[in-house]
Amino acid sequence: MKVFRGRFQHSLDEKGRVAIPQRFRETLDNSEDGVLSLVITVEPDECLVVYPEPSWRELESKVALLPQMNEDLKVYLRFTIGWATDCQLDRQGRILIPQPLREYARLERDIWFVGMLNKFEIWNGDRLSEITRKERVRDVAQSLAGLF
Repeated sequence: MKVFRGRFQHSLDEKGRVAIPQRFRETLDNSEDGVLSLVITVEPDECLVVYPEPSWRELESKVALLPQMNEDLKVYLRFTIGWATDCQLDRQGRILIPQPLREYARLERDIWFVGMLNKFEIWNGDRLSEITRKERVRDVAQSLAGLF
C-alpha cells in the first residue's frame, strides 16, 4: 500500500494554486491505476483533506452502504460530501484550491501539507501548530497506547 507521510510547507500563489509536495506526487504517480485525479473536502478541524480519487471512491462506497436515514450520517454527508471538489494536477504538479475551501481552512500564503496514510491534509500553519501542540499530542498518545 502506498502511503502519504511527512509534513511539508508550500506557498499558495495569488490564484489559489499550490504545488503538491514532490514526495506526495511520487505516491500519486505510483498508484496502481496511474490516476492523478484528486478530491478535496473539508474536515471539522478546519483543514482540508485531499484524497486520491480511488481512495475517495472507496470512502463513498462504504458510506453508501450505511443507513441513509440516519441523522448523524446526513450531517456528515452534507459536510464532507457536500464540500467535496474534484481537481487535477497541472503540468507543474499544482492544484487549484477553490476560494470557498481556502476561506474555510483559513489558508493564506504559507500552508502545510500533512501525510495521513491514504490521504493528506492541507493546513493553515497557525491552526496546525495549535492542534498539534506537545501537551495535546502527549495526552492523545497516552489514550491510544492500548491500540498499538
